[in-house]
Amino acid sequence: MSLDQVLADIRACRACLGQLPHTPRPVVHVFPETRLLICGQAPGRRVHESGLPFTDPSGDRLRDWLGVDDQTFYADRRLGVAAQAFCYPGT
Repeated sequence: MSLDQVLADIRACRACLGQLPHTPRPVVHVFPETRLLICGQAPGRRVHESGLPFTDPSGDRLRDWLGVDDQTFYADRRLGVAAQAFCYPGT
């Protein structure tokens, strides 16, 4: 299975539909060029709303630790982000 197919399957997943207090919105930011994959636990509410990983205070800290700005973090396809759970589980 190709990476494109795996990512399409992740983005199309609705396994938790009806079990979450919102519509599932899997968030993954990975590309064929990705060489550094940052793995987290599960996206938070802000990430669920934005559809981009680490668009919250934890992302600000992460980018500071990495020494990269927002534009580099999201535009450099060598940096990827995936989580153990792709959807915000709710509060």
